[in-house]
Amino acid sequence: MLAAEMSGDSAPSVSVVIAAYNEQRHIRTLLDSLHEQTHPPLEVIVADDGSTDRTAELAEAAGARVLRLRHRGPALARNAGAEAATGEILVFMDGDMRASGVFVEKLIAPIAAGDAVGSFTREIYLDNRERPWARAYAALRWSPEDRLLPADFPDRWEAFRAIRREPFLEVGGYDDVGYGEDLTLAGKVGELALVAPGAVCFHNHPDSPGEVFENGRWVGRGQSIRTLRHPWWDHSLPRILVIGAKQVIGGKTPWVIPGRIVYHAGVWLGLAESSLRPERHWK
Repeated sequence: MLAAEMSGDSAPSVSVVIAAYNEQRHIRTLLDSLHEQTHPPLEVIVADDGSTDRTAELAEAAGARVLRLRHRGPALARNAGAEAATGEILVFMDGDMRASGVFVEKLIAPIAAGDAVGSFTREIYLDNRERPWARAYAALRWSPEDRLLPADFPDRWEAFRAIRREPFLEVGGYDDVGYGEDLTLAGKVGELALVAPGAVCFHNHPDSPGEVFENGRWVGRGQSIRTLRHPWWDHSLPRILVIGAKQVIGGKTPWVIPGRIVYHAGVWLGLAESSLRPERHWK
């Protein structure tokens, strides 16, 4: 679709694609927030990535179209949702997010105006910051305590939150590389996502030792960690304890130390598993 057509009198249609794996705690909150948008989506598709809980059931009860998929990770789940979508613009969300009322309207504005093929938001706020393990996860990922990206984050980025459907499908969607798959689109599209001011949304960090461990394990299984010269040492206990202590001295939550121990233990297990089963890189 040409930019002139996208920015005409009629607003572009939007399909929201949600890749969800065992998100029964959050999926209803997300779907309720999408029902309250100033730019209502044409459709909401939950690509259920082989969940073993009630995610798919709750999503169907909330009126979403649910794709029940084999568990293979978020890249393939998002691609399946995009293939099934009918909107001109795809908006990608995770199952543990929720949207402000103007989120979709603000997020697609740069695309509808013809300024970019896709967009992202740096206004993603931490929705469970009252949970110490969530704050620990923010600290170990070097994020601000209350949001995922700093307020001065650049206006262009590799990670798309919304994109025109045609170019997404033309390049084959996300690459199935495990952790970091959301950064694989820009190089194929040939353009970085443009920031969309005012597209406020909220995200829940892992907020239990088990969730923090599993996220570390996912990172350890992925391909991007193998770009490090010494991945085992970079995630070793002596090194991460020194980093954690420096973070606490610098004002970060003391929970970052147990958070790092649990997270990096997960990374080590993921690294070991990937040596035995390199094809198994999803959670």
